Amino acid sequence: MIGLKPTIIACALLSVHSFAPAAIPANPQPSITLWASRRSVLKKGIAPTVAVVLLKNKAAFASGGATAGGAYLLSAKQRYNDRVQASLKAFLALKKPLENGSTQELKDYFSTEEVGGWKDGSAAGYLLANAFRTSSSKAPDSLPSVQKWKAFSAKVESIMKAAKKKDASKTLAAFKDSLSALDEYLEQVELPPGAEL
Repeated sequence: MIGLKPTIIACALLSVHSFAPAAIPANPQPSITLWASRRSVLKKGIAPTVAVVLLKNKAAFASGGATAGGAYLLSAKQRYNDRVQASLKAFLALKKPLENGSTQELKDYFSTEEVGGWKDGSAAGYLLANAFRTSSSKAPDSLPSVQKWKAFSAKVESIMKAAKKKDASKTLAAFKDSLSALDEYLEQVELPPGAEL
């Protein structure tokens, strides 16, 4: 018994009570008695024991879908900040290769599915922006942080279009044009400006 958690011991003691013999009539019918004792075991013993074991000392975690703001904001920031920052650091690191006329790093950034690439960063960036809701009934598109994210995403789309045309100068110009939209987004989601990432 030493080493068992007090919760499990208490549950075991509770369930032992449910196995105590009940008053049996003088002429019991076997099939009814067996069914009644199985039912009593389930009702009085197993179900409450399982419920106590599963629910004891568990914190409630909201998904965030129906509960906006408050504690959800903190957990969303914890979940998405690192992914957003990793992606945006990689994005900002594209400046030097673009200034040198290379677009291979840009293609790698947009094609990777790993943390630090555009695909993961785009999803995390939107989710982080959406986490700044103060009411679950408020539409995400009306949030300033989501609007800034969408403005930045549109600028990134123009970078991708210029890169597809293999025009390094237009790609670099589109990249530089996106930096102000990036800083506006970062301000809305309480992250440092791009120059400090």
